[in-house]
Amino acid sequence: MAETPNLPQQATSHAITLPGSSLFDVVRQKLLDDLGQVQVERRGQERIYRPRAEMLAEVVTADTWIMMLDWLSSTRRSSVNTKRAYADDIRRVWAAYAQELGHERFALGIFTRDHIRAWRIREEAKGTPLTTIARYLRALSSLHVYAAERIDLPRNPVTQDDTPRIESGNSSTSTPVLEVSEIQAVIAQAKNEFDLLVVTLLYALAGRVSEMCAADVTDRLERGRRSYLDVTRKENKERLLPLPITVAELLDAHTEGRTEGALLLDAKAERLDRHDVARMLARMGKKAGVLPERKLTPHVLRASRITHMLDDGVPLAEVQAFADHDNPATTVGYWDRRNKGQRNAAHVDAAEAVFADVVPQFRR
Repeated sequence: MAETPNLPQQATSHAITLPGSSLFDVVRQKLLDDLGQVQVERRGQERIYRPRAEMLAEVVTADTWIMMLDWLSSTRRSSVNTKRAYADDIRRVWAAYAQELGHERFALGIFTRDHIRAWRIREEAKGTPLTTIARYLRALSSLHVYAAERIDLPRNPVTQDDTPRIESGNSSTSTPVLEVSEIQAVIAQAKNEFDLLVVTLLYALAGRVSEMCAADVTDRLERGRRSYLDVTRKENKERLLPLPITVAELLDAHTEGRTEGALLLDAKAERLDRHDVARMLARMGKKAGVLPERKLTPHVLRASRITHMLDDGVPLAEVQAFADHDNPATTVGYWDRRNKGQRNAAHVDAAEAVFADVVPQFRR
């Protein structure tokens, strides 16, 4: 990412301290590169991007911006996607709220517990999902706790009293799962081979959209008669995943003649991004008639693939390894939700047997 002239240039006493020379500049530039670009506009087929760090610097104070770079450089936030999500939450949610309260820019320590209570109640009244509210609060709290260990700050404005309790395994807040027949219905709505490639690639590898969009042509490997894709998963873990023959053939056609650059290109020959994929899947899901009250998302495909593996009797440990779940409880959660749903359906069917013989006489 090119150097942006309006970003804070010097570290303060509470930020990353490095001895002399240009080492700080190297570290700083790496962090800016990790934050990446944000699509801010679309003019026809042309996309307009801006550096995320630059947009963040416009809505937070200079000291807060530098503290955020320090915070995001921690190994506890090693995933590029996590860094970007946290930066977006502070920029879009908390900087906007700070301005609403009369502050020109967001700064650490400006919110009180009453501010957070009012914000939480309003978000609930708007119908914002509790999982989303909890995520925004986690970002603010994490930044505050990190900074409070380095500088004097008022007490953390985010408390347990305002952090929604998300029930583990709550199916109403979990990512929905499509049945195999519904996946096939979505695939049938592909309008060209590229649509087909994206859907089958995401589903077959239980992939995250960020992994697929970040992959390059050089990440495609051939070993013997098998084709593989070298993907970078969360926490920068490298995984070599075998490709189904059909998907490999679709990739062959899509990358024909190219030896470098992005693996997946859009109609303008630019790297496919997650927004493109989101629009594509929403269109296909709507035409297929699945999830009538929600949009089909890449994570639905991932959740569906993981669930189908469990349906097929694949051991939990194998599913965990394939999906790259750090915590086995995450994989168990898929299994538990699936089995809970099936058990509940069996209980309801058993109840129907009690009155099934009586109902027909009223229908007549």
